[in-house]
Amino acid sequence: MEAFEYTSLDSTGRTKKGIIQADSAKQARQLIRAQQLTPIDVQQVIERGSQQSDARQFRIRFKKNELPLIIRQLATLVEAGLPIDEALLTLQEQSDHRNTERILSTLHAKVMEGQSLAYAMRLFPKAFDELVATSVEAGEQAGQLAEVLLQLADYLETRETLGKKSLSALIYPMILIVTAIAVVAGLMVYIVPKVIDVFASANVALPLMTQVLIAISDFLSGYGWLLLLGLAVLLLAFFTALQKPEFKLAWHRWVLKLPVFGALTRTAQSARFTRTLGILTHSAVPIVSALSLASQVVRNAVMKQACQQVAAAVREGASLAGAMRSVDEFPSLTIKLVHSGEQSGRLSDMLNRIAMVQERDVESKLTTLTNAIQPLAILFVGLMVLFIVLAMLLPIFQINTLLN
Repeated sequence: MEAFEYTSLDSTGRTKKGIIQADSAKQARQLIRAQQLTPIDVQQVIERGSQQSDARQFRIRFKKNELPLIIRQLATLVEAGLPIDEALLTLQEQSDHRNTERILSTLHAKVMEGQSLAYAMRLFPKAFDELVATSVEAGEQAGQLAEVLLQLADYLETRETLGKKSLSALIYPMILIVTAIAVVAGLMVYIVPKVIDVFASANVALPLMTQVLIAISDFLSGYGWLLLLGLAVLLLAFFTALQKPEFKLAWHRWVLKLPVFGALTRTAQSARFTRTLGILTHSAVPIVSALSLASQVVRNAVMKQACQQVAAAVREGASLAGAMRSVDEFPSLTIKLVHSGEQSGRLSDMLNRIAMVQERDVESKLTTLTNAIQPLAILFVGLMVLFIVLAMLLPIFQINTLLN
């Protein structure tokens, strides 16, 4: 059974679109006609073995931040005792987004066909990453699908929350600074030159601060567009260079050495790694496979390389704690707790506990960083405004003194 997306006309001539499951396009048209509809176009959502289907499945994904909700709802329905096909059908019926309906309909069709849920998920690599598919596959094999889905939902929700907090920590000060720079640039280009003409007609020696302001204003008026072009070229060159592994590795290594951001990045990446590893080992995924998969969720190139080295060392027979200690990229507390988990035989529980501690640490550091950045941004804006005001007032005071 496959999922087909159709466009049809009802008895009043109105266009109606939807998704229907059938064994073939011919049967899909018959089912559409049975609903008193005239089929116009019927397309299979995923076509096997075609380049077009590869391109289509590459594009299809959930709405932003919808995956945690889908996994949570699916886990709740499965835990309540619903068969997986009925749970998928329930989610499909309550979906109000076209791509979500496509994905869920195809998952339901594949499960009804006899395929595993993990196999169906892998048809949509942009919707379900390898972590989700592998965890679901392990949960299906171990008969613990509901528990694995609940763990995945917790992890995805935590990851989404941390991402939102990271963004919110920077968005306010960045908006403040960018707006201030735009306003100051406008003053420099349009307002300051007119005021400077008044000072020039007074034929007095201008203070150094005012001379600096005039120089900046002249530069922005004459070469401001070149400055913007240069910044755009530098940004383009930077992001292009990031595509090269050598430059990306060097840049990420430099980021890890930064005083505050380095420790925050290291802790956040370590939390992603240990949380993923904890989910996979709890789902009975072999430790070597779990390590290889967990390294894929790490974004920092240096940390990713370290995780891959850990996987290689464990593959050769080393303990997980010993391998993590040898790469010298993980916090010492993490290594000690992993060693304790290996000794007690409760590695997956300890990994989840480590991830929880690290996620709380990241949240605390983000709060502190936000509280520090906002007043610094306001101070920066205030200093810029103060410089302009003083540079324009000092000549006025000087002219008044001469007149008196």
